[in-house]
Amino acid sequence: MGYGLLKDLTAQKEVDEVVAADASLEGAKAVVARVGSDKVKRVEKIDVTDRKATVKLIKGFDVVAGGLPRQFCDGAIAATIEAGVDWADIAANFGTVFSQHEAAKKAGVTVVPHIGLDVGTDRVLCGVGARKLDEVEGFYVGCGGFPQKGTPGYYNPINYKISWYWPFAVNSNLGVCRCLKGGKMVEIPILSDATEIVFPEPLGKLEAYTNGSLVDVVEHLGLKGVKDAYAQTIRWPGHCEMWRKLRDLHFLDAEPVKVRGVDVSPIELWYALGEKWLQYEPGEGDAICQRVIVSGKKDGRSAAWTYEFMDFGDQKEKLTAMARTTAFPCSIVAKMIAKGQMDMPGVIHPVKIGYDEKLSAIFFKEMAKRRINITESFTSPFN
Repeated sequence: MGYGLLKDLTAQKEVDEVVAADASLEGAKAVVARVGSDKVKRVEKIDVTDRKATVKLIKGFDVVAGGLPRQFCDGAIAATIEAGVDWADIAANFGTVFSQHEAAKKAGVTVVPHIGLDVGTDRVLCGVGARKLDEVEGFYVGCGGFPQKGTPGYYNPINYKISWYWPFAVNSNLGVCRCLKGGKMVEIPILSDATEIVFPEPLGKLEAYTNGSLVDVVEHLGLKGVKDAYAQTIRWPGHCEMWRKLRDLHFLDAEPVKVRGVDVSPIELWYALGEKWLQYEPGEGDAICQRVIVSGKKDGRSAAWTYEFMDFGDQKEKLTAMARTTAFPCSIVAKMIAKGQMDMPGVIHPVKIGYDEKLSAIFFKEMAKRRINITESFTSPFN
């Protein structure tokens, strides 16, 4: 995602200077070389667990756009608050990051966590739909990324290749999901409720299964009376059946087994095999799709707003659809903050962007400039 962030930020006329930093100096230099922009003034090696060094690096900049893995976000955000610099990222943990709200507010720092695709744009769209209803009763998000139809990845045994952090992709198929359904918090075993979902061609019929909650949206909007708030992952048909087989055969177990006298964790082996064999080859295309439905009441009648989009890998710019739709929302919000369009000290949930008509208009205008075009439809009983 770092390439997508850097590519987009350096393309903005308002951006004068960028410093690229990563734990791998050689990796960062390779990304900067691919981007090829003279706006990148320096490339730095940084260990964000070293708070003092991180504060020193960040201090003096207008904003940080973070593409860090989730486990490093909280520490880096604490450093950026100490440095007095604003922040947007693609992966922070909603379960922990809001504990830094008061510190950010006191420092006058705006932090927008996890403004990517899902989580990210989906939450912004939830805010838009909620703003347009008189009463909100339900939130639904369906989102997924996978190989384009007809490509090698489409035909491999699991119809999937890696377009985001592989362990998270694997783990999204495990355990149970606690979410709001029918006015109650319920537990749904992941992979147990595969349903058909249809998008326009070239995607067509897909499969969705529940593995996420949208209670964070309800809480941050302070809504009462919401009966449903859940999210589904979307894949090619047959996904749930295939992953249930892998799970039931214990290929996804964490507990090690002895192999020729060596302890081997099956899931760690699966992570390693995926990293080796499930990478996209040059020229292969990926796809993403997202659907957000916000339902409730408008003028006393049942009503719903539906938002939907698809995106496909950009071969010319060498950007995957996942990179485009994850990195671009973050770079857009980082630019909004730096330009003073989002002067909201504290840790700000992405749903607040959608709930604010002015911020929402800026955000989606910028998305359209990047050819991420979202449809909106309104439904209500006719008679």
